[in-house]
Amino acid sequence: MRKVKPSAWVELAVAVPWLWWSWLSVQFLGVPWRGLYWIGLAVWGVSAAAVVVHPRAEDLLAWRVYRLRPPSAWESQRLGPAWWAVCTAAGVNPDRYRAWVHEGPEASAPITPGSIVAVTSWAVYSLPPRNLEAVLAHELAHHLAMPRSLSLLLCWLTLPARLMGKAIVFCLRHHVLSILAKLIIGFLLLGVLGVWIFLGFSHYIVFMLSPFLAPFVVPWAARTQEKLADRVAVDLGYGVRLAEVFTGREFQRAHTWQNAPRPGLKGAQPLDSARLRALERLLKSAPQSGHQPPYHR
Repeated sequence: MRKVKPSAWVELAVAVPWLWWSWLSVQFLGVPWRGLYWIGLAVWGVSAAAVVVHPRAEDLLAWRVYRLRPPSAWESQRLGPAWWAVCTAAGVNPDRYRAWVHEGPEASAPITPGSIVAVTSWAVYSLPPRNLEAVLAHELAHHLAMPRSLSLLLCWLTLPARLMGKAIVFCLRHHVLSILAKLIIGFLLLGVLGVWIFLGFSHYIVFMLSPFLAPFVVPWAARTQEKLADRVAVDLGYGVRLAEVFTGREFQRAHTWQNAPRPGLKGAQPLDSARLRALERLLKSAPQSGHQPPYHR
């Protein structure tokens, strides 16, 4: 049994831009009417406290925001032994967290707050027990850094920025609304640059230009979180099994002649090949133990 606790500073550093953009999103409510800003700010703060306190709020957040569901009876039979083994290796109480299922073909599920740990249906149905433990160790690593209440609070406080981002993406993809959205974004950008040129650089410029960095900062931060969780899985002794998962996915893709995805800068999940390369470097430098057999390619 190992006591592994990742640093909470990384999770807090990732949350800072989201909190900034959430506050900026609430600020925009005051554009048509200043009173709407204070109403939105009050609802934002009170609802954040309710999410932390109310016992059913976490389930609703996982169901509606992250599209998770409780496991079926057969899935519980698959997850139960693997989950207990991972929690024993991490030195945590298995009853402290709950494993829910996210429908998807990816190896990793979305990063969720609170005590609900997400695992993809692909991992539940496709992986052998030991490899399933490795994936669950990766998912558990996201929850070891911060307490449940703090992670829920940060998640809810960053929700306005996420909703604003989804609204902007929806408008840009819509064949009619995209024209209006581009005009508004262009108008705001020209206005901010005009203020910069005529009045000089100030904190207002940083305030208004920061959302334009979101398409690059957010995916980079998400990929960093995934790789740090892989590092924790290696520390728990599941590095070899996790590397086998990505090796198998690469082999399956090559066997079916599928092209590797190319998410570029905007991909939130690292490529399987990129995570495999990072795991190989970690395994070469990590001390071996009885829980983690030597890795040979």
